[in-house]
Amino acid sequence: MENMDQRCAPDVVVKYANFLKRSMPGIKKVFIFGSYAKGTYGENSDMDIAVVFERVPDAFEMQVELMKLRRKFDTRIEPHPIREADFNSSNPFAREVLSSGYEV
Repeated sequence: MENMDQRCAPDVVVKYANFLKRSMPGIKKVFIFGSYAKGTYGENSDMDIAVVFERVPDAFEMQVELMKLRRKFDTRIEPHPIREADFNSSNPFAREVLSSGYEV
């Protein structure tokens, strides 16, 4: 896999994020985090994506929908939905995304 700048998300992630923003209402932000954001990814790494929604009535159903949509792009994309109200420094998941990731 080719080296890339730490702050340069893979094209497929940018395309997936843009598709989600266009096709799913209520998306506030999309972040890449984890090994791809840190530049420490390997051949078998997934691409962790946090999808911040205005609201998430059913997190499991939202996860399933995001996983279905990723098939059009790359099955290594690992989407994680989170409600905007929970996306703050008191939430451990949000802290990880904000400390190791960046907005796409």
